[in-house]
Amino acid sequence: MKNSSSIKNILSRIWPWILITVGSILSALGYVIFILPQKMVEGGVTGIGIIAQRLTGLPIVGLTSIVLTAFVFIVATRILGKSFGARSIYAMLLMNSLIDFFQLLKVSKLVTLPNDMLLVALYGGVIVGIGLGLIYFSGASTGGADALAQILWRTKRISISKTLVIIDMIVLGTATLVFISIGQIMYSLIFIFVEIKVIDMVMEGIQASQRVMIITDEPEKIKTAILDNLNRGMTIFKGIGAYTGVDRYMLTTVVPRKHIPEVRRLIAANDEKAFVIIQDVCQVYGEGFEPLPRNYLFRSKKQEQVTAE
Repeated sequence: MKNSSSIKNILSRIWPWILITVGSILSALGYVIFILPQKMVEGGVTGIGIIAQRLTGLPIVGLTSIVLTAFVFIVATRILGKSFGARSIYAMLLMNSLIDFFQLLKVSKLVTLPNDMLLVALYGGVIVGIGLGLIYFSGASTGGADALAQILWRTKRISISKTLVIIDMIVLGTATLVFISIGQIMYSLIFIFVEIKVIDMVMEGIQASQRVMIITDEPEKIKTAILDNLNRGMTIFKGIGAYTGVDRYMLTTVVPRKHIPEVRRLIAANDEKAFVIIQDVCQVYGEGFEPLPRNYLFRSKKQEQVTAE
């Protein structure tokens, strides 16, 4: 028993690093094979690296990204705390080093790309999205833009998504002025859109769940049916219909996506007139799901001082 538990502990510690490594390799290959040869541009720090390469003619996408990200990471460590992330530093160094390394090896010449730029953008978005999704899923970050967004959110309460969108627009606008055509900008936007969607699918789809809200006159029957058949707990609220003024009960629970058809069947079998709302949820922690993560990527200096004391 001790040996099996120790093996599990070792695997739980190693597994995120394996995912980061695989994700870094996939992302680097996606950039080198699909994005860079077609002169498409990524947003954020990687996009700045692509612009620097186009201006100098040297394979320095990764090197530029490392230098800029290292500067932001230093600032982030001072603001967000020393636990900002060994995983992020590892992911950043590995992915960006591999981008330059694969370019020097001329890996892109080993793959015959389709003549359709749209297909190239789609393939690139899928591969890079899978790679980055694995990295983010493992609790790591790859670029200075992500860290900068975290800094502004922590210090100024500026939305992370707003910061990233502004940075991407600045990078794409600069690329348009320097070397990229309007057509390539459009394909770059398609690539970024697909990349973001795939990242969401990887991060949420690995253990995707949905929240079910049920407004019903038969709360006990539905509660018993779901508990007995799916072994899922739920919370019951008592409310009043705004239009009818009648007391109603609302049941809410979270179940894996694969169980949703069974939930619908159980509800219909016990109350055909029930009002049901099903919503996607991004992350679920607690009994029956994943435990709350103990190691947080970002901790403030104040928290670290309290922990040290």
